[in-house]
Order: sequence, then C-alpha cells, then structure tokens
Amino acid sequence: MKTVIKTTFKIILPFILIALAYFLYIKTNVMSEPQIDVIRLSPYVIFVIGAVISWKFNRSREFFILIIFTLCLVSLAYLPGTIDKSIQMADSYSIICLVIPINIALFSLFKERGILSLWGGIRIGMILSQILLSFWLIDSRQQEIFTLIKKDIFPVNLHSITSISQVSIIFFVIALVILILRQIKYKSSQDISFIAVLIALFFVLHQNSNPTLYSIFFAASGIVLIASIIQDSYSMAFSDELTGLPSRRALKQDMMKLGMNYVIAMLDIDHFKKFNDTYGHDTGDEVLKLVASTIKDVTGGGKSYRYGGEEFTILFPGKSVNDVLPHLEELREKISKRAFTLRNKRGKGKSRSKRKTRSARAGKQIYITVSIGVSQKNEKSKTPDAVMKSADTALYRAKKKGRNCVSK
Repeated sequence: MKTVIKTTFKIILPFILIALAYFLYIKTNVMSEPQIDVIRLSPYVIFVIGAVISWKFNRSREFFILIIFTLCLVSLAYLPGTIDKSIQMADSYSIICLVIPINIALFSLFKERGILSLWGGIRIGMILSQILLSFWLIDSRQQEIFTLIKKDIFPVNLHSITSISQVSIIFFVIALVILILRQIKYKSSQDISFIAVLIALFFVLHQNSNPTLYSIFFAASGIVLIASIIQDSYSMAFSDELTGLPSRRALKQDMMKLGMNYVIAMLDIDHFKKFNDTYGHDTGDEVLKLVASTIKDVTGGGKSYRYGGEEFTILFPGKSVNDVLPHLEELREKISKRAFTLRNKRGKGKSRSKRKTRSARAGKQIYITVSIGVSQKNEKSKTPDAVMKSADTALYRAKKKGRNCVSK
C-alpha cells in the first residue's frame, strides 16, 4: 500500500505544483507591485538553482532545458518592450511555440552524457544554432518560413481559440506522445516532470497574456524539474537499480526505526556463482530480478531489501521468529517451484561455439532455490546489527544443512 501511495504521489506531484502556479496567478490581481516584481524575478532565481543542482547531479537534460527556458522567458518577457514592430514579436512568439516542444522531446530522448563532455558540447552547439537561426529568421524577416509555421494544416479555424499555430500544436502533441510512451516504458519521474512542464507551457503560450503569467508558470516548470532531480537522486540512493527493491542504504535507515520486537531474515540464492559461470551474468541478473519480484510480495508483514550480490534481507517489525517461519517457508517453496526459462540473447563478439551452446540452452527451464537464515531480537542479540549477524549465522547453517531450507 505504501508503495502505491509513493508511486501515485510521484506521478501527481508535478501536476500539483503546476496547479498551485495557476492558483497563484489568480491571486496576482490583489498583489502589490513589489510582490509582482518578486514573482517576475523568481523564475530566473529558480533556473539558476536548478542549473546548479543539475550540474551537481550531472543531469544534462534538465540543465540544457533550463537554459532554453531562460532564453524563451527572456524573449517573452522583454522583447515586447524592445521590438518596435508587433510583427517581429509575433514571429518570436511563433518560434518559441516550436522551440519548447521540440527541445523537450529531443532532450527527453537524449541519453545522459554529462554536461562537460563532447555530447554536452554538441548540445550547447545545438542551442546556440537555434538562437542564431531565430535571430536570422526575425532580423531578415523570412516571411515565407513564418507563413509556413503559421499555416493551417487542418480545415479548422483555431485562431479564435488559441494563439498557438496548428503546426506548433502538432509538435506539442508529438512531444506529449513521445513522453507518455517513454513514461509507460521507463516509468521515470523525469518523463512525468517533462509531461507536466510541457502541458504548463502549452497553457501559458495559449494564454499569451502578460509577463507575470509567463514568470509564474516558467518558475513552476523549473521547480518541477528540480523536484524530479531530487526524486531520482533519492531513488538512486535508496533503491536497487537492478531489482527495484529498496537498497542496503534504505535497509540501514529502516533498521534504525525498528521497535522492541522484530525479526530479520537473510536470504541467499543457492549456487548463484556457479549459475553465473554457467549461464552468464546477464542471465544471472534476470534470476536476481525474478527472485526479487517474488520476495517483494512476502507475506507476514515483511519488507524486502537487496542486501548485495545474491543476498536479500527481510525485516519483520513487531514479529517473532515463530510468527514469520510459516511465511518464510511459503516464500522458499514459492521460489523453488517457479521455473526460469533461459533465453538466447544474441551478442556481438561471441564465438560460434558459444553461440551454439547458448542456442542449445535457449528455452531450457531451470529452477532456483534459496537458503534463509532468521533471527529475532533477544537478550543475546539486542541491536539490529547483532540480530542481522545472528540471521547471517543461521543462513550459514541453512547452507550447511544442504540449502533450500530455512534455519533459525
């Protein structure tokens, strides 16, 4: 239940922040001029903070998107006062309506390659080229291109509804579809944040009203991106990337919260090293994920963690060994009866003999067993570390008994 709540909150948080931005905008009509000035300055402060955090955590996608947002906001907020002819401002607006969805979509697809790297330099060059192209289009008044950008693709007149051209709307929709598909595949908080930001900026460009509106929603977009960096960083620190289980760091943190009575179980995959040597590390990783997916659903009030290697830990707060033994036996039996099907993964650089051997094994079903050691807090083991050490000793006894059993 807690996992569902956390996942749901992770998904809705960006949209909550955008909704709060809208409510703040509604209140601007009763704000004083100094308060409005603070609001108009806030996105730049947030962008700088976001850029520093992105730099610190080596998140190039957010870093470069924040640069693009800064440039777009400067154009939207200050160009009206510096450009005499309204037609040039309209052209600038048209470019921004294309730049935002295209860049959000592109940077979401780019792999994380770092900021101070060759790929980072290429992306800086990409941004600079967009700036130069935009200035050239506006300054030389390339009306043929702007006519094409503003052209109605569909036989529907949307000009009375929105200032955004149909071409730009198409790019917004394409970007949204890309982000949704990525979210379905990768389930990343980054893609969720990009979706929220894309929707927020579509709304603000659709309104196309005043600098305060731009400032509030661009600031909110920056906060959303910062929040996604923090969420992902937390997830990397406290979740195991391979199995999706809480990591050893999360285990240590939760062990400090244990009360007067608790049980700790240590679980180890039998003959895992031999399995890795025989079938390869890729298959070994699949086995780890299979076991993790099973122990994640352990009954009896237990919470599972990846301890390291082929070892897992289960905490049972408020329980005794006698309480949890039936649940651990059920878990052990469930794992031992779950067949694992070998797959033939093609790889470059493999010799013909190895490929033939791997092909022959493809489709073969194997069964995995685990050994479990369990211990509870008592007079001899008074601290979580001591109980864990006792559970580890019990695990060793389970191995000595012949494996595929639970020992206390």
